[in-house]
Amino acid sequence: MNPTPWHARGRANPPEDLAAVGEVLTTQGNKGEVKVRPLTDDPQRWSELTRVFFCRAEVREELTVERVRFFRRFVVVKFKEIDGLAEAEKLRGGFLCIPLAERKPLPAGSYYLDQILGLSVLDETGSFLGKVEDILPTGANDVYVVRGGPHGEILLPALKSVVLAVDLPAGTMKVRLPAGLVDEDDG
Repeated sequence: MNPTPWHARGRANPPEDLAAVGEVLTTQGNKGEVKVRPLTDDPQRWSELTRVFFCRAEVREELTVERVRFFRRFVVVKFKEIDGLAEAEKLRGGFLCIPLAERKPLPAGSYYLDQILGLSVLDETGSFLGKVEDILPTGANDVYVVRGGPHGEILLPALKSVVLAVDLPAGTMKVRLPAGLVDEDDG
């Protein structure tokens, strides 16, 4: 499950100990179900969840997953605490989160999006290029939006040939810039 951080979607950040795994879009039927956009690489992981935290602004409420079914690209969820349409409507626009400690371990060299966002990007010589401020999914590979450096905005492909090293404790990513990606006369 690769939860998308809220700030990658133009939202305020969730509490630091949580990762968003779904966004409540609307109600589904009149028995308290909600239609959820999964914010994960593996929507089937929803079948394993027994509880989530509903978060919006300062609200944080634990909800027990009663039933999950899949409909097209969405997940339809029924929570034990939500019994009707009016209660389900109150969840619209909120996010469903899990504790960071409950995320599945990733293979070596793979990272959750919220671990990449905010990293300082350095070129091979150690020169600062900016910080990763957004991640754009393109289908083939993600693109890291790097801002705040001497070259302005850089759209950096998330490829092994480009991203040489990620040091999470140091908060850095070392990259090899593809030829022509930045105008060398800019900085």
